[in-house]
Amino acid sequence: MDHQKEKSKIRSMEFDALWTAAQAILKHRKFDVSARIIFDETCRMTGATSGYVALLNETGEENEVLFLEAGGKPCTVDPDLPMPIRGLRAQSYYSGRTVFENDFMNSEWMEFMPKGHVVLTNVMFAPLNIEGKTVGIMGLANKPEAFTSNDAEIAAAFGEVAAIALQNSRTLDKLDETVEELEQFNTVLVERELRIIEMKKEVNILCQESGKDIAYPEIWEEG
Repeated sequence: MDHQKEKSKIRSMEFDALWTAAQAILKHRKFDVSARIIFDETCRMTGATSGYVALLNETGEENEVLFLEAGGKPCTVDPDLPMPIRGLRAQSYYSGRTVFENDFMNSEWMEFMPKGHVVLTNVMFAPLNIEGKTVGIMGLANKPEAFTSNDAEIAAAFGEVAAIALQNSRTLDKLDETVEELEQFNTVLVERELRIIEMKKEVNILCQESGKDIAYPEIWEEG
């Protein structure tokens, strides 16, 4: 019975965390804001204490880091340095699945770590997939205990929420661009129409001065 209660409590916590993450999409249109909330909730549910969220750049060869959480541990790596798609995160990118390593310091992936990077005891990567393509990644690290397959499922779920947040943000940005373009187009049309009216008035004046019937009576204004 106690086991069932504990399981039910965990499920309730997972639901609350996912709900908070989902609400972030509705409350914050900017992805960097919603991504941070989603990341924090993922850490809370998996036990990770550090990590980051990054997006694939235009060339598709490197990550562009939105933010990095060192979890209070020293990290002297320049955040502006390029982050190529390699190592364990490449496994997540190419497979579109969540992957983790619980003995990272002794793993084959250590050779890809830059000097001065925060110490990583364990690492997990959850992809952000949009329409079958991995467009970003959420890195999680330094859980006090080992990551589990359940943690991977949780991270994958939050990765899906983050992907929705990203897609929503990009859609709204494109909508803003479209509205701005339409407004600019409308301004041009209005200015053009006003100029045409002025030209018609000028023609009417010339007609009047030459003793002819005005050409555009519909816009003629009596003095």
